[in-house]
Amino acid sequence: MFRILEIASKCVLAGLFAVAMLAHFNAAQARSFKVLHSFAGGSDGCYPVGGLILDGAGNLYGTTAGGTCSYGTVFKLAPGGTETLLYSFTGGSSGEGPGASLVFDKKGNLYGTTVEGGSIGCGVIFRVTSTGREKTVHDFAGPPSDGCTPIGALIMDESGDFDGTTNGGGNNRLGTVFKLTADGTESVLYSFCRKAHCADGQAPYAGLTADALGNLYGTTQSGGRLGCGNQCGTVFELAPDGSETVLYKFRGPPNDGNNPDDNLIIDQSGNFYGTLFTGGHAGCFEDTGCGAAFKLASDGTYSVLHFFTGKTGDGANPVAGLIADSADNLYGTTEYGGGRACTISPYGCGTIFELAPDGTETVLHSFGKGSNGANPTAGLVADGKGNYYGAASEGGANGFGTVFKFTP
Repeated sequence: MFRILEIASKCVLAGLFAVAMLAHFNAAQARSFKVLHSFAGGSDGCYPVGGLILDGAGNLYGTTAGGTCSYGTVFKLAPGGTETLLYSFTGGSSGEGPGASLVFDKKGNLYGTTVEGGSIGCGVIFRVTSTGREKTVHDFAGPPSDGCTPIGALIMDESGDFDGTTNGGGNNRLGTVFKLTADGTESVLYSFCRKAHCADGQAPYAGLTADALGNLYGTTQSGGRLGCGNQCGTVFELAPDGSETVLYKFRGPPNDGNNPDDNLIIDQSGNFYGTLFTGGHAGCFEDTGCGAAFKLASDGTYSVLHFFTGKTGDGANPVAGLIADSADNLYGTTEYGGGRACTISPYGCGTIFELAPDGTETVLHSFGKGSNGANPTAGLVADGKGNYYGAASEGGANGFGTVFKFTP
């Protein structure tokens, strides 16, 4: 059985959140898909690229990245689909472009990051209360003393401290792992590309996963194996003393994937599972390969569970990570693939998929033409009753993305 240690994995609401992340299927339930909210643009926001989180009452919380319609928003969606706009970013020093999932603190406040804005444009860490009051908790100062462009989600430990990554900045301008203490003090734990040819990895895109001993685990989007194109990325471990160990260097196509974009999950045996946006067989997005799902065993043995093909309805190019049920089945989304009916992207509108423990894949839902949403870049969250929730970054009634509910 899995121990999902992604967003908000060690906060006071961890018990509720663990239930939300672990689905127990009810075979009697009919497969259904429902759009809970279609974003309208303007003050409502657009392009929800980050994942959702659930509270104990079944309310969903997330962000829209903004873009052509705004600087981004933080929203709440009640179980019936009623949306409350908690905060609209104003750009500039307050930050703009929240692109990752949120996390609760011990008081129920929401924390997140923006990829842009702040005093020098490197992004910020923000807090939003349940009543919509926002505060910039940290303004990233950029290299060499601080990170820049935090893309991945934060996680919180039992002390109320947050850990995260930045895609750039640090001593070598190629990304960092950082800690933000409960009192708002930020420190860089590790700056990437300390080793020749960035063998330790560079440019982490995803957030972190933690174990019970305080070790942090994550991926870098590039760096690693020198012979792999522009280098294919790594899986790394960061000990509490700040020492980094590379656990695996991705090999890229045709026998491996590359460019991991989202958090790892870890099971009770210490095995890691994740997705790779590209690699594998040729084709799909810009002909860079269709991506893969992988397992990295606790003894270091690596295996590809599934190569996505983008053909005959299969998904392609997963951005989001995975979640698991009590039977060790894995679930996720792909940004592209799902058939040729898509009217929004030539690469397809994306899918929801299931992977059995042996790697057998089932496409549970194709986003079709995109009228119910398209191109999900966010992962799924489950309510413990067999229902999954997610966000599609585009499509829907207004073309600005949707929040959906899916029951397999």
